[in-house]
Amino acid sequence: MSDAADTASLLQAMQAAHVPHVIAATIAGIENEVLQALADWTAANLPQSYLQGELASAKLMQDSDLNYLLLKLTWLFDDDIDREYELVPSGQPFADAEVSRQAVVQAILDLLADDDHPWQTSYGVGKPGTHFAHPSFY
Repeated sequence: MSDAADTASLLQAMQAAHVPHVIAATIAGIENEVLQALADWTAANLPQSYLQGELASAKLMQDSDLNYLLLKLTWLFDDDIDREYELVPSGQPFADAEVSRQAVVQAILDLLADDDHPWQTSYGVGKPGTHFAHPSFY
């Protein structure tokens, strides 16, 4: 979602095709929910154009009429075994600095299996207990 024009095109196509639901991934921090030290580290390590694109795309998603789940992912790593994650609801502080890609997949599968989760909301997705100023692998 780093390009707002692409996101806008996708949303238009989904609405035209009457696709009612979307699960989208963006970067943690778009709602100023992460710890300041992690936000500063992220800003220093990613291009501003990328961060601005993520923010603009998330706003397009949130302003749409679609039933969306916006997953705000913290820094990703690979671990075939690690599927531990937590979902932090929008509006709550989000302190996790990292999460495995495999855990994100598990979170999506769990959300898809849960018919009772709310739509038109966002969740931070992170590994519990990783409250660091930057990911441990950097």
